[in-house]
Amino acid sequence: MRSQPSVVRKLLGFTVPVGLGAAALLLMASAREDPPRRPPAEQGRSVRVITVAEYEATPRATGYGVVRAQREWQLVAEVSGRVVEMNENLETGRILRKGEPLLKLDPQAYRITASQQKATVANAKAQLAELTAKERNTNASLKIAQRSLELAEKDYARAQELYRGGNIPASEVDEAERKVLSDKTTAQNLKNTLAELPASRRKLKALIDQYEAGVAGAELDISHTELVVPFDLRIRAVNVQLSELVTVGTTLAEGDGINVAEVPAQFSIGSLMPLVRGARPDAGASPRAVSRLRESIDGQLRATVRLESGALTARWEGVVDRFENIDSETRTVAVVVAVDKPFDQARIGEQPPLVRGMYVEVELRGRPRPGCRAVPRGALRGATVHVVGPEERLETRAVELAFVQDAYACVASGLEPGERVVLTNLVPAIEGMLLAPRVDEAAEGSLRAAVTGEEATP
Repeated sequence: MRSQPSVVRKLLGFTVPVGLGAAALLLMASAREDPPRRPPAEQGRSVRVITVAEYEATPRATGYGVVRAQREWQLVAEVSGRVVEMNENLETGRILRKGEPLLKLDPQAYRITASQQKATVANAKAQLAELTAKERNTNASLKIAQRSLELAEKDYARAQELYRGGNIPASEVDEAERKVLSDKTTAQNLKNTLAELPASRRKLKALIDQYEAGVAGAELDISHTELVVPFDLRIRAVNVQLSELVTVGTTLAEGDGINVAEVPAQFSIGSLMPLVRGARPDAGASPRAVSRLRESIDGQLRATVRLESGALTARWEGVVDRFENIDSETRTVAVVVAVDKPFDQARIGEQPPLVRGMYVEVELRGRPRPGCRAVPRGALRGATVHVVGPEERLETRAVELAFVQDAYACVASGLEPGERVVLTNLVPAIEGMLLAPRVDEAAEGSLRAAVTGEEATP
């Protein structure tokens, strides 16, 4: 029983001091005043910006195409024969110059034909000369026959008078008449012969012309047995060997001219329109737009052909030669760019020749345009841009574009030089929000390079 008061005393000795301490702390906390509070400060949103500047912009468009030769060539056999001579450089990949002999077919059969035709011509000419002599002799015979006829007719007239006087019998009159008829027949035959001679002469002349044409054809066949290079070219394929018998129409070799190479590169109509002054930036592939493009593009464009393969980068300057048909499915047009003397520009270890089959990039450049207020494409929000307005606050500005390129756009109105355009994509973009702009020098440098074309410098 004594133990219970002792436990109570211990509990009271612990809880009373703890309760008094807690009460004291609560009293002190309630008596302390709250510290003064300041309203929260507005924080500017950190953004990257560029300063608008005016540049001389060179509008560009990029397309791709496969190289081909402006002049392609096929060596087709025009006569049959066996190959008896062949140029040792008639091999795939070799370059041959105009006038070089390629190969020779055996001409013996055509020489024999030519000799036969010449002999036939000589025979026909001899017949013509014989006909001329015959005509001369017939004319002489006709004169004699006509004189004989005149004498016979006189004898016949005298015989008739003597018969009427009873001096000669009737048989002598009949004999005189027969002589007249015989001379008339002879004269008429000679006239008939002379009448036939012009037709015979024309026939012989026609035969001579025919035989001479045969001679010319045989000589032409002989000339076709010796084949030469028609223009400077690079051999693409060889389909014949020495001693091989070829027939008419056989393709013996193929080649590509080396003086001019062409690249029919595909471009969208919209990408080409900014290259022409006065074209709308949103022009499409309408017939009117294409017609205007073709009329305006002459002399305005420069072209560069590029090849990138691994560590190799090569380039060739070209000219816009013509337009090919528009592809109705892809809505693109093939612009044919011609490169003059592509093999002369080749340098060992640095630049290969521009040959058929290469897949290359073609860049077209319009005339430089001053006064381009350029902004990166990424800064455009449709037809607006975000700019840093007064008191560093966000302003959404409507702009009108002069033309648009892959990396930038030139603003015609809505921005002035010195204004700052926001590059950072703000989500959400609240009009009037406070900004903390920071000039992005790297973006400005990239923009300047894209606009002025510094990136194209090798």
